[in-house]
Amino acid sequence: MKKLGLLFAVAMLFTSCLFDTDDAGVSSWLSSHGMPDSYKVQVLDIGGIKPVSVEVGVKTDAKLADSTIFLLGQTSNVSYDMFMEFLFSESKKNLTKLNNADSASSLMTFCWFQKLYKNKNFPKDSVPESTSVDVNVSWKIEYVGNEDALKKFTKIKDSLWTDSLKNWDAEGSVDTVLEITYNDKDTSLVKLNLPSALMDDVKKMTYGARLQMKISAPKAERLYRFYGVGTKLTPYMFLFANDSSVHSFSPYRAANMPVNQEECSDCPVIHGGGSDSIVIELPGEKILEAVQEAYKDSPLENKGDGYDVRQTVSLAQLTMARNDADGESEFGLPIQVVVGSFVDSADTQVRRMESYRLNKSLIASDGHPNLIFHNGDSLSLQITQGVRDLVNKAEEGRNLRIVVKMGYPFLQENDTLYSDYVKADGDTSRVFLNYFDHGRYDFSKAVENSMSLKLWMSSKRGDK
Repeated sequence: MKKLGLLFAVAMLFTSCLFDTDDAGVSSWLSSHGMPDSYKVQVLDIGGIKPVSVEVGVKTDAKLADSTIFLLGQTSNVSYDMFMEFLFSESKKNLTKLNNADSASSLMTFCWFQKLYKNKNFPKDSVPESTSVDVNVSWKIEYVGNEDALKKFTKIKDSLWTDSLKNWDAEGSVDTVLEITYNDKDTSLVKLNLPSALMDDVKKMTYGARLQMKISAPKAERLYRFYGVGTKLTPYMFLFANDSSVHSFSPYRAANMPVNQEECSDCPVIHGGGSDSIVIELPGEKILEAVQEAYKDSPLENKGDGYDVRQTVSLAQLTMARNDADGESEFGLPIQVVVGSFVDSADTQVRRMESYRLNKSLIASDGHPNLIFHNGDSLSLQITQGVRDLVNKAEEGRNLRIVVKMGYPFLQENDTLYSDYVKADGDTSRVFLNYFDHGRYDFSKAVENSMSLKLWMSSKRGDK
């Protein structure tokens, strides 16, 4: 069907307003921004909305830790394992020296991710403390015999390598202890003595080998962050023969794999720092019925060979109950919740992330409404694109689907801007901590209770 658009400019340019003003105030705002004010803007409240379905998407795929943070440890019912791939192309001289040594040993070093820990906005009580952590080191080695054969491993795509880690089958495994010591120096190191059983296998190398290694600490009391491969402070392995250094080198590539330890696999629980999400399906018929009842006619008007969209949704805000006590955050800061909607596009549904329109008077008094771990017991999410698409097409039997994820920690709940900015004194005001909190949030209360939807509708129905 051909459908005539209405006021899409309003939707694209509606960047800031006082949402809870009267209709005349909204029309005045439209006019002051050079947009038509002849269409009445009306507010519609729809209560008693219960989700049709809730689908939890927990991602446990391995991800490269190249120029990103390298994680080890456990927090919020998720542990993070380290994987590293080393390609040995040692000279015959060094290999002979290692093979002939009476004793051989190896040491791994990791550098703290000081960009986070030394950030002036990072909570000081979240800085790591010195402690001992039980870890498991497992490994497998492929001997290839020469450097030409070794090059075949460099041609393996990163995605294929990370996929292969799902079926980790180690040849050797040893439990050991990692001594954690933290200070605020950029070159502060954490050192791990690698097992002698691993070195016994490494000593068997001739012209070259591929070593893959996994380090896990599922019983750690917190999560530790180090610099990844490809940075100036990359992890290093040091080989020693008879207490003298043979060689030091960085992994060819590295990855992190999250291990979800939640007891309930289908509960509406997501974790920060990854790709966890919840898809909530809301009853489309209930929304359309409320719009039709409010206007006393259909959202679409027959125009012969097509339909005229008789209104547009300038703003849609979904409010749900929340209970922070069921969640867990690492840093003790509020965390933004980001949302996307599934909309029709080329006879299929695509996910589009929603924009966030600022209600400055509300933010100044009560803080941003799309935050968890802050004051209040409700969470309000703007789903304008999704509701507009639903209402403007008014398709019978179709539901509204949104996806919810945990975003960045929030530093200033009552700041009426939503991005970093330079203050009058030249200093930068940070609104977000631009590193993820690997926290946990339980949306059970949100999806078990009724939700409410508030719509700001621009209509062209006669004098309405």
